[in-house]
Amino acid sequence: MADLELIELYASPFSERVRWVLELKGLRYRRTQFVPLAGEAEHVRRTGIATAPVLLADGEVVGDSNEALEWIEARHPGPPLLPAEPVARAQVRAWEHLGTEVVAPLARLAFIGRAKALGIQPLADRFAEKYHWSEAEQARGDRVLRAVVPDLARAVDKAPYLVGNALTRADVTIAAMLVTVIGIPSNEFFVLDDAMRSMFGIPLGDDPVLAPLRRWRDETYRRHRGGRVEPPAA
Repeated sequence: MADLELIELYASPFSERVRWVLELKGLRYRRTQFVPLAGEAEHVRRTGIATAPVLLADGEVVGDSNEALEWIEARHPGPPLLPAEPVARAQVRAWEHLGTEVVAPLARLAFIGRAKALGIQPLADRFAEKYHWSEAEQARGDRVLRAVVPDLARAVDKAPYLVGNALTRADVTIAAMLVTVIGIPSNEFFVLDDAMRSMFGIPLGDDPVLAPLRRWRDETYRRHRGGRVEPPAA
């Protein structure tokens, strides 16, 4: 079995996505905390990547959360989280991309805008530069999310799983990425101090039409996360 190390940003949904899959697969791994700003130069020197998470396997840099999940599934296929049947497999990948390439990045723009408004510096300006934030891009992202996320709420209100009748990477990914819209799960599921917790979620997340999303996300954690998520040991 490979020696696995996950360099993570604890509250990041992308890091949570990889942790969750590693633990569903029963894989042992070490956790190393990524430190924005102060630790970025060393992180890039070590991995060649400017963001976290990064999975290291026997010293090999596997990459971001997408590459990490592909590496894990290829080498540790059981229990399967990516169906073999072509249509279901494509559906899982489509849900994953909705979460990682649409929902989370667009909601992150709102997070950056809020951080700038609150004067959380230099983090706000660094993130604005890194993720190409502008007021216009934030407004565009809000419009897209207001069209897409209510449809997602209606989808999860009908069945416990997004694809088929068992947990897949679609469920793990969407459940993780929803923190950017509806906030971090409660301390029952995810340990986080109140000040940091308050930074997650956007105004859209309080819309009653999204209540099914919160119920579905929490039930997915309850049934499939395997215990409370906690920060790495100091």
